[in-house]
Amino acid sequence: MSQQTAKIKAHPRRRGALAFATMSALVFLSACGGGGGGEVIPPPPINAAELSVLVKPAGNPIPSSNGSQILASIQLSNVGKGVAGTTDLSITADAELQDIKVLNCKSDNPGSVCPASGARMSISNLQPGSSLSFDVAGVVKLGTSKVINLSASAMSTNGGQLSASNNSLGFKVYSVDVSVQATGPGGKVPAGGSFNYVVTVGNKGPDASSDAQLRIDLLSSPTATAPTLGTISCSASGGAVCPTELKVGDMTLPRLPKDGALVFTLPYSFAPGVTQSTLFNVSVRASADTDSSNNSVLIGTP
Repeated sequence: MSQQTAKIKAHPRRRGALAFATMSALVFLSACGGGGGGEVIPPPPINAAELSVLVKPAGNPIPSSNGSQILASIQLSNVGKGVAGTTDLSITADAELQDIKVLNCKSDNPGSVCPASGARMSISNLQPGSSLSFDVAGVVKLGTSKVINLSASAMSTNGGQLSASNNSLGFKVYSVDVSVQATGPGGKVPAGGSFNYVVTVGNKGPDASSDAQLRIDLLSSPTATAPTLGTISCSASGGAVCPTELKVGDMTLPRLPKDGALVFTLPYSFAPGVTQSTLFNVSVRASADTDSSNNSVLIGTP
């Protein structure tokens, strides 16, 4: 045993003093940041700008089209307490979205002015608590059937403080091939006779059709001797849904999936001793329809 150790054990007061000195040194090092080597990072200034970007689709799904249409809206907001001096906003999308245009900029604060529109924009002095909103238009070629991705990102510096925000979404673009067929009596209807017109609406896809418009017209002259229409019936297959109201004129087809079909039967009858020629015209119209050559049919009785 060393002499120093023996002295400590022999003098308890010295041992307590040494422990106190050791603790004091540790407290001093901790207060000064000693031992960790870390740097104390100051908090951001109270009046810093803080950006927020929100992207919303105009619909989901969205029909494909060879014409430009509004596809999404973008809202750029400063949710911080300081002015965003210069903000760069950029919009990007998948290659299938062509001819991107930014339209209809609106500001909810007179101090936040809309910039010149484009896929890349520079915005000056976006005030705290204010927002700018934009519509994004473009062309998604007819026949497209896939999810299209659209994103917007914003970045601003204010007093050396960086603020950035981005948001993206994917929306389904769909295409359909809706067609209509019709059959009627094979020959002249005898006086007082009855006959049916049968209309079949189908969809070759590749996607489902929603809210297609079917129009049915019976053309007969003179109208005083026109046949009388009985109760129309509808049968659905392949997940298709019949209209809630069956009538001559316009009908909305709620849902017509790929390979689904709707069959309408229209029973007609002439009054006793009456017959005449008739023309039966049927047409269908659907968004994102890739083939218009099979959208109408005209048949008649001799």
